[in-house]
Amino acid sequence: MNEVQCREYIDRMGYTGEIAHTPQCLNQLILAHLAAIPFENLDVCEDHLIPSLDVEDLFEKIIRHKRGGWCFELNKLFFELLKSCGFEVMTVAIRITWMKEQTAPLLHRATVVTLERKQYLCDVGYGGPGPKGLVELSNGEYEIQGEWYRVQMHPSYTDGTAVIEKQYHGAYHEMMRFENKKAEDADYAIMNFYCARSEQSFFSGKPVINLYTAEGNRSLIDQKLIIQKNGETVTKECHSEGEKREWLKEWFGIEKQSRE
Repeated sequence: MNEVQCREYIDRMGYTGEIAHTPQCLNQLILAHLAAIPFENLDVCEDHLIPSLDVEDLFEKIIRHKRGGWCFELNKLFFELLKSCGFEVMTVAIRITWMKEQTAPLLHRATVVTLERKQYLCDVGYGGPGPKGLVELSNGEYEIQGEWYRVQMHPSYTDGTAVIEKQYHGAYHEMMRFENKKAEDADYAIMNFYCARSEQSFFSGKPVINLYTAEGNRSLIDQKLIIQKNGETVTKECHSEGEKREWLKEWFGIEKQSRE
């Protein structure tokens, strides 16, 4: 990613500060990204496409056309931005275990950044219950934007396994786990294809859009719009394709031509 593209990307996020190799700056970049660029799967569920993971294609879609994407798109582009800005980055493949009883497959991409001899998980492509900021990969409990997470690092024959839990109704529940080692783009290509084509994929059959805001959270799942703002929740049902297009533009900043 060249300097001009980095500037466009940063402007798209609405970030106005300096770029510094500090946890504070990285955390602000994550928050800016989450508040400006939505998680969305419209290419898959509406157009039945397998999203391109080519960096130039992602830049054109997400930055130039002001769309969103899912984890393989958003976290790849953010990875390229951080790398171009001089951060020490590594991509990791993750099992999302939130509220699952059976073993979850590797179907999520995120980034590990090393700063000041510490490692942090950066994830701008989870949506929903995912942590809204940096997660330090060190044993302990951490408050992130008013929510509590617990990290447990387990030694293994590789580079160690990280388990991240989230507090829900007073108890911790496992949210994700991953081996703290580099994953390859070839692996993500397979995951990306599976999530787009498998009938078992939560994202292949219905729209799932999510945008975090300073006041709360916005989501559109199938035909239901949920707006959480300052502790209050408003739910609306969509009655037409045109109404959904209006909601996509108003609440998520997405302008996509109707199929009607």
